[in-house]
Order: sequence, then C-alpha cells, then structure tokens
Amino acid sequence: MCSLLAVLKKEEGCLPDTKPNKSTEFQIRPIVAADASAWLALRIDLWPGGASDHLSEIAAFFQGALQEPQAVLLVENSAAVIVAFAELAVRTDLIGQPGEAVGYVEGLYVRPEFRQQGIARKLLHASRQWARDRKCTAFASDRAGRLVIDKTYKE
Repeated sequence: MCSLLAVLKKEEGCLPDTKPNKSTEFQIRPIVAADASAWLALRIDLWPGGASDHLSEIAAFFQGALQEPQAVLLVENSAAVIVAFAELAVRTDLIGQPGEAVGYVEGLYVRPEFRQQGIARKLLHASRQWARDRKCTAFASDRAGRLVIDKTYKE
C-alpha cells in the first residue's frame, strides 16, 4: 500500500487504476480513511495548484480538525475504482442566506474517462440529501467565482 506522500509524488504503482471500467454500476458512499490515497489523486487532478496543501488537509479531515469539508462522498464503480468525489460543508455565511444553514458543495470532480454517464448528477442528488439530513434550508455552490443557489432544493 502506498503512502499519501507517494501518491502526491506520483510514484509508479501508487496511483489508482486509471483504466475505465465500462460498467455502469456505481455506488455513492461516504469516504473512509482507506480511501485517502484515491481522494488525494482526485484532488490533485481537480486542484493541481493546491497539491502541496492536499496531504495536510486530508490528514486534518480524518483527524476531525478541518473546518471544511465536513463530509466527502465518493463514487465507486463495480471494480471498486473510485471515479468521483464531492466535498461538502454546511455554511452559515452566504450572501442572501445570512445565518441560515446552507448545504454547500466545496468541490466536485469526476474523472474524465467516466464523464457523460450521469455520475455528477447522482453525486449532486446524494449531496442534496446529505444537506437535507442536516436540516439545511438551502443548497448551493460556486461556479466560475459566482454563487449558485439551487432554486429547486426543498428542505
């Protein structure tokens, strides 16, 4: 098993399998510590400029010392390959929603070879349910630097 540092350095044999499995069977589930290396690789793909911070943030997340994300949902295919993730938080500081608990997607990523299969949509539906379970009154994210509030979200 590779260390998170080995994944960060992209050492041979330490990256998750990148061959697409044509299976359409996907499972969405909460992250567990054993998924740290796969999460790290996906975060590096999504936010390559922040690669130096990912290792400490992932460690802090599993120690319960990171303010956000508060939860991470993963998508795994039938071959147990993690193909996507969503980082989630409850925010109370959003413009137009002052003091209200808002479910917030901090980041969402689907590996390119698994796109166009409805994975992001399913992940967003599961993320909305996560927010409902926390009694959030709204659901939002940002896109290209602007706040997007889901107008179809119902508590």
